[in-house]
Amino acid sequence: MRYTLAALVLLCACSSIDAPDVSPAVAETPYQRDLAPKLSACVGCHGGDAPKAGLDLTDIRSSVGVPSGQMDMALIESGNHLQSYLWHKVAGTQSIAGGLGQRMPLDHQWSAEEVETLARWIDLGAPD
Repeated sequence: MRYTLAALVLLCACSSIDAPDVSPAVAETPYQRDLAPKLSACVGCHGGDAPKAGLDLTDIRSSVGVPSGQMDMALIESGNHLQSYLWHKVAGTQSIAGGLGQRMPLDHQWSAEEVETLARWIDLGAPD
């Protein structure tokens, strides 16, 4: 009986100790991990008070379904990267698609893998 009582007292004492907060970290989405850093590098030119070519990439979600200023195509056509002018500009296929200008970004072109990541993100519906 003594051992049972001692075990019960010990159990109650241990259960009242605050356990450290070990909640799991919120996992980043593929967009946050892979695309957001790449696109945030673009806001130096395409952000702020006077974004170049009128394209503000500060909030990429605001570009979904928005017509391009250079051609009759959406900047991002959710679900279809081949109908997304932003993808063509990054891939360097803007002239094939009927667009203008040079491949973007000018100073550090994306790798084929990064362009493919953008295509997959758009094809998945441009999720957050």
